[in-house]
Amino acid sequence: MFIAAVLNALMDRVENENFSSSVFKNLNQKFWYKRESWKHAKKVFGWKFDAWHVAKSLMIISLAFAIVLYRSILGILDVLIIGAIWNGTFNIFYNRIFKKV
Repeated sequence: MFIAAVLNALMDRVENENFSSSVFKNLNQKFWYKRESWKHAKKVFGWKFDAWHVAKSLMIISLAFAIVLYRSILGILDVLIIGAIWNGTFNIFYNRIFKKV
């Protein structure tokens, strides 16, 4: 869940107006900036190869692994723990690590 939340934060940082305030803004926009990258992305078996699509695919794979490997620890309280892991990780990466001030 941690990895999936990091990838989701990356996806949100590289799209639209968020890109200009990200640590990715000085990197190649043809790969990193969603508004530009979709125009230039190379296709591999019909799948676009740019930062947003790579992050999205890896996020889905991470979620699938989390489902397959999940073992309950505290029963229904696991939902709260998983939510806290997702929200905490997402916020740290989106608002601190991937944000350039």
